[in-house]
Amino acid sequence: MNLSELKRLVVSGECEQVEFKRSTGQRTEAMKTVCALLNGLGGFVLFGVTDMAEIVGQETSSKTIEDIAHELQRIDPPAFPDIETVKLRSGKSIIVLRVPGGGGPYTYDGRSYTRHGPTTRPMPSS
Repeated sequence: MNLSELKRLVVSGECEQVEFKRSTGQRTEAMKTVCALLNGLGGFVLFGVTDMAEIVGQETSSKTIEDIAHELQRIDPPAFPDIETVKLRSGKSIIVLRVPGGGGPYTYDGRSYTRHGPTTRPMPSS
């Protein structure tokens, strides 16, 4: 994904297939959304974008990506979203998780999640 594609995705705002997180400090909540996207139509989780659709970026390193990959290991069955970074002029980056959909059911820490519009919710127990 390049910067112009990223801007087009962000300008549309959060929706059933797009989730914004200001930083990877919110990665636990983000992984619940990844789980929900895997259980649904797929989509994108963007780190470095505020809830108000402001592209702020964040400092990234190989450890940042390792932390995300480690958190993804808590999803069962194993899932492997594409992880890419988009460099900003400020030197910071946006981390983009491109999540395939249509599979599942997937769980995160033993719980399934679903998307309802721009929100992630636990699936009801059956």
